[in-house]
Amino acid sequence: MSSRDNLIDPSAQPVYYSTNHVQSLDESQPFRPQRLMDIPPSSPSFDPKQDELRLFEPRKRLVNKKGRLQAIAQKVPKKAKLYLSDVFTTSIDLKWHWVILLFCLSYIFSWFFFGTLWWFIVLGRGKDVCLTEVKSWTSAFLFSIETQQTIGYGYRGITPKCPEGVILLQLQCIIGIFLDAFLLGLTFAKISRPRERAKTVMFSKYAAITKRDNKMCLMFRVGDVRKSQIVEAHIRAQLFRKLTTEEGLTLPYYQQDLRLCYDWRNCDYDDNRNQVFIMLPLTIYHIIDENSPLYDITPEKLRTQEFEIIIVLDGIVEATGMNTQPKTSYLNDEILWGFEFENVLEKSQHTGKKYWIDFSKFDIMRKINIPSSSPRELYEKLWQDDMDINSDYSVSFPGLYI
Repeated sequence: MSSRDNLIDPSAQPVYYSTNHVQSLDESQPFRPQRLMDIPPSSPSFDPKQDELRLFEPRKRLVNKKGRLQAIAQKVPKKAKLYLSDVFTTSIDLKWHWVILLFCLSYIFSWFFFGTLWWFIVLGRGKDVCLTEVKSWTSAFLFSIETQQTIGYGYRGITPKCPEGVILLQLQCIIGIFLDAFLLGLTFAKISRPRERAKTVMFSKYAAITKRDNKMCLMFRVGDVRKSQIVEAHIRAQLFRKLTTEEGLTLPYYQQDLRLCYDWRNCDYDDNRNQVFIMLPLTIYHIIDENSPLYDITPEKLRTQEFEIIIVLDGIVEATGMNTQPKTSYLNDEILWGFEFENVLEKSQHTGKKYWIDFSKFDIMRKINIPSSSPRELYEKLWQDDMDINSDYSVSFPGLYI
């Protein structure tokens, strides 16, 4: 059997479900899940009747796959006043088309406004008294543009005969400098935002529950496609779920931390377990033990209990020194039971002194066989097996086992 044959379960008769059609695939093809309905029926987390009904009902989520928050504040008292009190941050948060519109309208309005004031001075004082070669509103508008943008064609100018003209000239120059500083600073700040750097950090579309050295783990993959590093990177995960207290109080978004690490063997002892160096795509693990909120999770509960796991990567952009925060989230139906990520880096995939990372395999997963019981049941069974072995050992060698 070739290595490609192990990318799916050969005995599963793999039939892949989608929203539009059902398609049988060759066993030699890797499994590249697109939605929950793409999981082969052999998977314990697959129920075509139940999941197909939910497929057409889009789930609400706190953070979308692109890392944007989906919570919208409504009915905020004096919301406009609060936003205008921090007008620069409000302007940065605007979408690009609004920023460009604000940029253009601010300059055009200032030219029109001061052009009209210059024309009023000409009408009040007479032509060629305060301004030379300004004989219409159009020429006054052009003079306003030349003054504010310091063009100076040499045809139109101001005379020292009108003090109000001198004052208006100073006022327009000051306001023009203020507009330049604000609008150009706004544009530069928006371009250099670390949020754009977060777009080159990739998270796997799906997370998976698998087994590592008899430990049940929740895992997902993170990678960076840029050469410049994100330094001092820390990753954390938080679980949001519905919880009812003993007093009967229902909390719709109860929040719990999930301990993460990249080395599942030393996750309990490493103080810097959530600090990562993303030189290569990393698989991040959450060990499902007695302290984990997923301790009693099963394939059935994974399909029926609704929750969301939000992943946050904190780090400093190497090129700018600014903090960035790529985010993603996984709903319960985006966590696959009994799957592994395909390797994206092989020793044969390099030329000379450089390694080649195949990001086309970043989201490819392969089916593995793990128990469908909960981690609690698995650990209890392992503990019972150890007790049975120790009991047999003490009976076979009496006096040697204490």
